[in-house]
Amino acid sequence: MRSHLRLENRVQRIFFGALVSCVLHSAALAGDATIYVDPQLAVATTQTYDPAARKASGGAERAFKSLAQAAATAGPGQTVILRAGTYAEALAPKQSGAAGHPLVFRAQPGEDAVITGEGLSPAVDLSGKSYIVLEGLKVVKVRRWLLALKTHHCTLKGNTFAQALDAGGSSKTGLFFEEATHNKLLGNTIDDSTQDNVSLIKSDYNLLEGNVITKAKHVLWTIKGGNYNVLRGNYFHNAIQKIGEVYDCDGVGSEHQFKETNCTKHNLIEGNVFAHTASSGDHSPYCGIQYAGQEGLVRRNVFYDCIGPALDLTLYGGEARFNVNNRIAHNVFYRNHYCGVSLSGRGGGGEYTFEGNELKNNVLCQNVFVRNDKRWEWFKELDGKPVQVLCGGTNGFLLERNLFFNAAPGEKYLLTQGGRDRKDNPAPLSLGEWQSAKGELVKGCVEADPQFEDGERRNFRLKAGSPALDAGAWLTRAKGAGQGTELPVADARWFADGYGIEGLSGDLIQLEGQAQPVRVTKVDYAKHVLTLETPVAWADGAGVAYAYAGKGPDLGAFELGLKETLAAPAAPAGLEK
Repeated sequence: MRSHLRLENRVQRIFFGALVSCVLHSAALAGDATIYVDPQLAVATTQTYDPAARKASGGAERAFKSLAQAAATAGPGQTVILRAGTYAEALAPKQSGAAGHPLVFRAQPGEDAVITGEGLSPAVDLSGKSYIVLEGLKVVKVRRWLLALKTHHCTLKGNTFAQALDAGGSSKTGLFFEEATHNKLLGNTIDDSTQDNVSLIKSDYNLLEGNVITKAKHVLWTIKGGNYNVLRGNYFHNAIQKIGEVYDCDGVGSEHQFKETNCTKHNLIEGNVFAHTASSGDHSPYCGIQYAGQEGLVRRNVFYDCIGPALDLTLYGGEARFNVNNRIAHNVFYRNHYCGVSLSGRGGGGEYTFEGNELKNNVLCQNVFVRNDKRWEWFKELDGKPVQVLCGGTNGFLLERNLFFNAAPGEKYLLTQGGRDRKDNPAPLSLGEWQSAKGELVKGCVEADPQFEDGERRNFRLKAGSPALDAGAWLTRAKGAGQGTELPVADARWFADGYGIEGLSGDLIQLEGQAQPVRVTKVDYAKHVLTLETPVAWADGAGVAYAYAGKGPDLGAFELGLKETLAAPAAPAGLEK
């Protein structure tokens, strides 16, 4: 009987809790659609605000003088408009929005609403909240920008985050997301933190698109233990250290609580510009991406002027022990000052796993090793050499149909094997010698000038007549003849279906011999099956590529003859030479 009463009371509590939540939700939706915050108001709050005159009387709008008070009041379906001025208080909404009825905080168009104050830590707190939109705000000269613990379905659009000043160098200094899903950072300017500008910790299904992210004392962005995140169409430049990191968890998180390996899978990095990293001097080089994830996809990016490896597939203790089954396709690595790509020398077995990593249809051109780190004798030999790919060993990777070029065909050092602290590194070989001796690792690669439109101006589109046109390999092949919308392939890791992120579509792919591309709606990575939007027929072994315009896919980041649908923002004025 007592058990029955306890169950009945529990059901009543759940029912009344849901009823109260519903009433509050309905009240918010029924309230003022727009709320203003105006620091010029002479009163704390008014129901007769005149937006045109910015006065507390003469109008019919609701307004607050305090941002904190407005944030404590607003709820689902409402828009809080911040007028021009300085806000020396944190933005910490008390309520979430709702699906279809977000809670919006937006700057008045054409006005600068600036949240500032060196004691704000964080300046914006979205922890535990969902369906909130921040648009057009400026968060400047604060200790920490934004904290988002267990934050879901929130959007940051067109904001400016500048000068995060935490003297302790905490990883939470920048935009810090932890156990956060389905959030979007769109078209923001994110510049100058004392640690990491954007952190995705144990966070899945998030989108960073169209942002300009620059200057961080440690790293511009990091993914640690996160899955199915997408970074696309962003511009990256770090004058202090490195740009990006992808690896597992070794005591990371807001309380250093996450320690887990082999847990950073299926992240997509595409269409970005990696413009510059700094010199490390006598320290490990600062990379474009320091990468130790699993089954990730890095494609159609351009990397230039990185003083460390543009892309470093690395292994080391703790957080970077599994670098497995990654796919690197259709990128351009140009004039980086260490190498284009660095591949770990550690093999399988023991505590480290480096296996199944494939690089296909990339262009590596005029990367030159520069001996900034003076500690290693071997670097004297490499100084000034045209090192496009540097591999520590001969295992765990496949280089297929990539274009290598420095000044003339037949040069040695384009693909270099060795270790900085070894005294028995192999003699340098030409690319042709590599392909003859190690055909299982290096095959079908091209050695020719790619003929960019204007490499000096960082225009990496191909000229008509380029040897890179139609020269790409098929990413994978169909398994068995068939027809319909379920296409079995040898390797589905080359493709993405949008990951269920709102607004993202799956890849446009094209089968060998067919002129019409078709959209992928689902990728089954376990069974290696692509679900297609429209039915097609295919032969056994038919090649599969991203959509192309000629007889086959082009090498590099851009397909001549196809309209570009993804472009990173231009470099900020004066940032590049």
